[in-house]
Amino acid sequence: MPSTTSLNPGYFYEKIYYLLSGEYLPSGDSTLNLLVTILSFIRPLSVLVSLLLLTGVIYCTIRMGAVMRELKEKVHGGGDRDHAGTSAQAGEYSSAEGKDGKFFNGRWDKIRQHINSANSSDWRLAILECDIILDEMLTKMSYHGETLSDKLKAVEKSDFLTIDKAWEAHRVRNAIAHEGSNFQITDREAQRVVGLYEEVFKEFHYI
Repeated sequence: MPSTTSLNPGYFYEKIYYLLSGEYLPSGDSTLNLLVTILSFIRPLSVLVSLLLLTGVIYCTIRMGAVMRELKEKVHGGGDRDHAGTSAQAGEYSSAEGKDGKFFNGRWDKIRQHINSANSSDWRLAILECDIILDEMLTKMSYHGETLSDKLKAVEKSDFLTIDKAWEAHRVRNAIAHEGSNFQITDREAQRVVGLYEEVFKEFHYI
């Protein structure tokens, strides 16, 4: 059977009154001591947390800078390098094609044979081969894209003095690729277009 105290409403009213009146609250000195104790515990903890957050901010800032540099290099092929450095790098690529660059020079000799042919289909072939080499060169120079046009768009003019000539030659190549034998080209025009590619390759010591 429940006790009379627990069922007596007056008992509960009395406890509520004492609670509201502050009888159960600690004295002012006790409250102050409690706050001092809590603050003495929180202070070193807050310093530690602040140091951890500051370290995190510094790390994120450094990492963000590194990511931005990597992104810039991917988009612009190392845009911070000057033109001379880029040219020297391209020269290294050409010699890497084979001992003393013989492999690439062999391809260029083949192009010269095609362009000096009396057959117009050979002229078209020479231009198409030049465009393939240009695409390979840009890829090795860290210019990326699904097409050669995408790679050319990523080029900074200050790093690629013959960029306009590369675009002009590439447009002729596109006309040949799309129209095939229907694209009419003269011997003189074919020589001129191959000459444009040649100037680009020479700028970067590729031939």
